[in-house]
Amino acid sequence: MLITLPFLIGMAGLAVASPAITPTSTCVSASIITVVPSSVTSILSSVGVSYQSDATAAGSAVPYSSMCPGKVVPTTTSSVLHAPSVAWPAGVKGSNFIDWNTYKSNGANLGGWLEKEKTHDPIWWDQYAPDASDEWTFCQTLGSQCGPVLEARYASFLNFSTIDQLASVGVNTLRIPTTYAAWVKVPGSQLYSGDQQWYLYKITQYAILNYNMHIIIGLHSLPGGVNNLDIGEAFGHDNWFNNQTNLAYSYKAVQGVLNFIKASGRINAFTIAPINEASDNLAGFGSPAGLSESGANWILTYIQGVFNMIAKVDKRIPLMLQDCFKGASYWAPFYSQGTNLVFDSHVYYFAAAGTYSEYVLPAVCGQAAYLQTSETTFPTFVGEWALQVMYNNTLTGRKTIFDTQRYAWSKYVSGGAFWTAVSYSTTLVDGDGIQRDYWSYIDLINANVATKATNQSYCD
Repeated sequence: MLITLPFLIGMAGLAVASPAITPTSTCVSASIITVVPSSVTSILSSVGVSYQSDATAAGSAVPYSSMCPGKVVPTTTSSVLHAPSVAWPAGVKGSNFIDWNTYKSNGANLGGWLEKEKTHDPIWWDQYAPDASDEWTFCQTLGSQCGPVLEARYASFLNFSTIDQLASVGVNTLRIPTTYAAWVKVPGSQLYSGDQQWYLYKITQYAILNYNMHIIIGLHSLPGGVNNLDIGEAFGHDNWFNNQTNLAYSYKAVQGVLNFIKASGRINAFTIAPINEASDNLAGFGSPAGLSESGANWILTYIQGVFNMIAKVDKRIPLMLQDCFKGASYWAPFYSQGTNLVFDSHVYYFAAAGTYSEYVLPAVCGQAAYLQTSETTFPTFVGEWALQVMYNNTLTGRKTIFDTQRYAWSKYVSGGAFWTAVSYSTTLVDGDGIQRDYWSYIDLINANVATKATNQSYCD
């Protein structure tokens, strides 16, 4: 999710009542998790790359900074709403690989499931470690009980009925964040390595076989920490940057994801997202200032290695690059046309200055059009979006904001993925209701806010 600093807005997640998923002897693989050898001095050459130091050749991030969204100007809005006809394509079509240039995602994130965040599951969390602010500290607090507690929550947080409900409103894409600990055991890391892959396998196979959903597997955290936040490894951790050892473990995590995709038997059903919201300057997080030129060089080095690793499996598997709030236009000059790359931009209005619910609709349409025409010729995907705005949230206005965003992302770019599928949050918002009312896709379905038909879009 976009921002999880304790002093900012938090979210949580609600499990759907149906039988829990539990491991059995039919686990996808006994040992896809990889342990890194002690020597990592040749890690860059082992993946066929050298250190990249040309971040000065990047494109401009300034237009993105002003659009995504820095502020929303009060505007007189029209009362006319639209009901465009939208046909969501299947995420998997036979043995064909996805083409993000033409694909339109009606997606949902399974956030807070295999990468635990207190903001997404506080009631459950506080039963065990109320003073812990992140999964790292949660497991430090629980010690040997961390594994059993997390395994039980993996099984109950969401399940097959969650996928059924999402499919009922046309969801064709699942973006699934994981920690690196699901793929590699890093000495000294407090993040839990257990049966995450088994749960991931069961859910993804169900979604693919029953609903032809496309799956984006994301590495939300990387060893050492990518942004000083709980979502990057732990609060105060940003030692991923310019650390060869942590880079080596990151590549091992990527290899674990690729091994999982190969073992799935559905290799064409996946996109890999190897980094999320990276920042080496916490004060600038959420803006282009959050990532230095040095940090960008490190990411470019890492991503080139990931491309090479994917090519050894099948170059038709797309790589999704989260733009780290610099915009796709910043990164695009480093990649030649034809590169199997899709950019991921995150758009939230709950922390955008001056964002009132009555003014947000034109901003959505304008920003979506900007992402299409001004960012890059590579496909762009809005990997995270939600309904809460900063001021004057209304329960009656949710349907229009939902329809407008979902339609705008599909009309102008490659679609998006709502954050998040389930939410428990009881935190009050400015205006009506609580955060769960604006962040839980399942609750929005139950409230008839999220429907298969789009009939209250401000954009035409």
